[in-house]
Amino acid sequence: MAKVLVAGCGDLGSGVASALVAQGHSVTGIRRTQDDFPQGVQGITGDLTEMDQACFPDAALIYLIMTPQGRTEASYRAAYFDTAQALIRRYSTQANLPTVIFVSSTSVYGQNAGEWVDETTRADPKTVTATVLTDTERALAAVFPSVAVRCSGIYGPGRYRMLEKVLSEEAWGANSWTNRVHRDDVVSALLLLADLVLCHPESEECVLPEQVIVTDQTPVSMWEVKLWLASCLGAKVMAESSEGFAPVSGKRIQGEYLLSKGWRPIYPSYTAGYRGLIDAFQSR
Repeated sequence: MAKVLVAGCGDLGSGVASALVAQGHSVTGIRRTQDDFPQGVQGITGDLTEMDQACFPDAALIYLIMTPQGRTEASYRAAYFDTAQALIRRYSTQANLPTVIFVSSTSVYGQNAGEWVDETTRADPKTVTATVLTDTERALAAVFPSVAVRCSGIYGPGRYRMLEKVLSEEAWGANSWTNRVHRDDVVSALLLLADLVLCHPESEECVLPEQVIVTDQTPVSMWEVKLWLASCLGAKVMAESSEGFAPVSGKRIQGEYLLSKGWRPIYPSYTAGYRGLIDAFQSR
């Protein structure tokens, strides 16, 4: 049994925490709101950046899974970098440093002309929010054994923004390459990393890399996704013409590390993942 801290016990964090409890680990979750924590999780309600260090439990493994309050640089810095600094202050003096699994984003890759991106591609952020993410990755890596889990666009239960957009928007705009991953597949990837850290700590093959990519391995154009969703939802097709169907921007993302460790996405394409989401959306 290992002591695990889930810093940011929201949707993803709760999925991870519940599974780790079922495996017999001692799990503490921290979140800002007072909603019920998953069964078996020791819950702490509060802002990580304002908590007294005595409130933090000992931990062999820490997940940092934050959600910013907005899309601004300040919101990202408060959610990611400042929280990472709070963890550094508390755990950098611990006799045995914990491993930190930080949920980051593929937005740290600045490619925007259809290039292929994988774990060998150097981070090159082009936005202030992506820069905050790379700053956070580096701050954690300078102190802890850590891995930045760079997720492509996460979708899944309760995440209806794309469906609502297809139903309401007046024009689709220029086409671009997009990459996504289902929420359940992110959880399974995070659990695999925990298994490597906690169950095989002496194996050199299980030393985590500095970054891994979590994506469904199926880059697809935005218009293709919207055309399929529009047909499922009975929405009006807003593509201007078939001549503009070729993507003009974006990047195509693939990750190899998790595949090499046996991970496979439950939802390997947007059509597989969105079917259940559409049913839930329409039955509300």
